[in-house]
Parts: sequence; C-alpha cells; structure tokens
Amino acid sequence: MKKTIKAGALLVAGVFVLSGCGSSDGDSGSASAESSPTPTLAVGQDQYSADELEDALVAVTEDGVLTGNVENDEMLRPQFEEASYTDITIKPEQCAALLSSTFDRKIQEGNLAFGGVNDSDVLTLVSYADASVLEKQVDGSETAPADCAEIQMANGEAQLAAALEKIEASTEAPTTQAYRTTIDRSGSEGMAIHVIGISGTVQISATLFDPADEATAIADAEEAINAVYAELEKK
Repeated sequence: MKKTIKAGALLVAGVFVLSGCGSSDGDSGSASAESSPTPTLAVGQDQYSADELEDALVAVTEDGVLTGNVENDEMLRPQFEEASYTDITIKPEQCAALLSSTFDRKIQEGNLAFGGVNDSDVLTLVSYADASVLEKQVDGSETAPADCAEIQMANGEAQLAAALEKIEASTEAPTTQAYRTTIDRSGSEGMAIHVIGISGTVQISATLFDPADEATAIADAEEAINAVYAELEKK
C-alpha cells in the first residue's frame, strides 16, 4: 500500500489479493425497484469528487479506523497503465470484478481513493457518475456464486486458481456484499475476506488477506466501511 495499489504489488510477487461480492440484502429485485419510488440516499445520491473521497479516507485515518496510507485519484491513475496491472487475465472475464475491486476495470470510470485498513490490507473507495453502474453489479450478484465458482488468473508469469464462497456481513450501506475467496497457487493456499458497501454512486470495498481470524476480519471490514460511509454522509 505504500507505493503501489495492493493488487499490482502482490500480483508481481505471485500472490493475488482476491475478493468477491454476494448480496447480503434480501430484496434487490427489479420488480420492486420499478414499483417503488427512488429513495433519497444519505450517501451516493450524486457523484463525489476525487478530493471528497480522499478527504473522507484521511478523516477516517486520523480517527484511527484506517492505519495505512491513503492514495488519491492522481496517485492511482498511472498504476493502471503498468504491465503488472494490464497483463492480468481472468477467466471467466465477467468474474474479474468479483475477485477484487482493484481487478475491476470499470473503477477507472469513477473517482477513486484507496486507503490502508492496516499495513497489508486495502480499502477501495469509488464514486461513479451514475448509480446504474453499481445497480448492474447488485443485479448480477445472485448468479455470481455459480458463474464464478472456478476462476483462473494469470499475469504472464504466475497462474492462480480461486474459488468464491458467499459469507455474511452487514454495513450501514443500503446494500452489503461479501465473499470469502480461497486462492490456490501450485499447492499453496491463501484466503481473502472481501466486504463491499454500495450506496447509489458509491462503492466502499475492504479486502483483508489471510486474516488470522475470519470473524475479526469481517468486523474490521464492516467498521472501516461504516466509518467511511459516515464521513461521506457529512459531504
């Protein structure tokens, strides 16, 4: 997290930080969405600027919830052009966004900020111009476990296999998604916990790699997401 985005740094080293998204809210069907009026959101009604996202992460870091570095939009953009990122291939292709928010090519369409949950784990904050980008992600979450049960990844040097499993998590965001990802590389197994909070144009995503205790990792991710959500609510 100190000089490069988490995905790029660990991919070069031959280890992926992986994650996924499975909806934990019970009712996100299109029928109810069409028949109900669109609510006014506390967070994500409109797109946040890159500066606003950075300010939110800095505030949460100053409060001690995040303890790693904060990287702003300007710092992140050049890293998406590096071979360690552009050379990543993921099959099935539609599963890339489920592995990690950093592998999700569409995040480059939004305003960005990354923060360190600690020295090794990452929180990704994205705000899009339109909420429809994330609505598609939520709509597709029902079939994600079956569609992406087996995933193959490579970066030109290392090849990894991953398996996604839905887990339970809860945040203050209207939609919370969470997965456990098991990673296999040449018989060596790793694991990541990924929790996502979605509200309108905003996605707040926390990935914790190889946590000592899964319940603690989920709680840490929920706390970080809620803290960022609360800061954005002040904007």
